[in-house]
Amino acid sequence: MSQEDDGAGRRLARSLNRQAGEAEAQLLARRRVDRSIRFCASIVGFALLVAGLASASAWGNTVVERVDLVCGVLVLAFGAAALFIRRWGRSNSLPSLAEAEAVLERIRDDLRWTEAGNSVASQISQSLYKADISSLITQYQGDSEKYRKVHNRLQSAIIVGSLCTTTVAALQGAIPADRWITVGLSLVVGLSAGFMGYFKFRERSFYLQQTADLIEQEVNAMTLGIADYSNLNRSEALARLVERVEFFRNEQRRRQQQLDQPVENQVAGSAEWSGSSPGGHA
Repeated sequence: MSQEDDGAGRRLARSLNRQAGEAEAQLLARRRVDRSIRFCASIVGFALLVAGLASASAWGNTVVERVDLVCGVLVLAFGAAALFIRRWGRSNSLPSLAEAEAVLERIRDDLRWTEAGNSVASQISQSLYKADISSLITQYQGDSEKYRKVHNRLQSAIIVGSLCTTTVAALQGAIPADRWITVGLSLVVGLSAGFMGYFKFRERSFYLQQTADLIEQEVNAMTLGIADYSNLNRSEALARLVERVEFFRNEQRRRQQQLDQPVENQVAGSAEWSGSSPGGHA
C-alpha cells in the first residue's frame, strides 16, 4: 500500500469515526424521546384507568369529582408533554429507532472494513475485532440489567398487588368501594403476571448476562495466557478468541429467537446449549 493510499485510508477512517459519533448521538436522542413518550403515555393511561374506576365506584360525588379533576389535569399535562416531545423530535429531524440503529451499524461496519483495509494482515482484523469485544460485553450487560429491572418491577407489582388484594378482601366492606379496589388490584396483578410470562424478561436477562460472562472469561483467559490459551502465540490466540466469541454471539441470537417460540422448543434449545461448546470446550 502506497503512502498516498495509506493517507486516504486514514482520512476516511477519521471521517467515519466522526460520523459514528454523530449517529450515536442521534440514536441516544431517539431513545430518550421514545422513552419519554412511553412514560407520558403510561401516566395518561393510568390516569384514565383511575378516573374510570372512580366514576364506576360508589364514592360520593365530591370524591369522584376531585379524582376526575386530578386525573384530567394529569391527562392534559402529560398528553401535551408527549405531543411536545414528539414535535421536538420531528423538528430536529431525528430518524426512527430502527433507522438510527441501522445507520450506526452501517457506519461501524464501514469503519471496520476501512481499518482492516489499511493492512492486509488478518491479525489486524482480529485485533480490531478484539477491540470491539469490550463494547459488546457492555451492551449485553446493559440489556441484561434493563430486562432484570423490568422483571423486578413486575414481580414487585405482583407481590404488592396480591397482598393488597387479600387485605382489602379481608376487610369485608369496611372501605368504601372495596369491590372496585379489589378489581383494580387484581387487574394489576394479572397484567404483570401476563407480561412476565409472555415476554420472559427474567430469561432474557439471564441469557444476556451469561453470554457476557462467557465472553469476558475468554478475553481474560486470552489476555493472561491461561487455560486453552497457555501454549498459543498471539496470532493463534486471537484466532481462537474470535472463533469462540462468534460462537457465543450466535448462540445468544438463537436463544433469543427461541424465547418467542413454544415452551417445548425453548426447553430443547436450552438443553442443546448446555451441551454444546466451541471446539469441544465445555
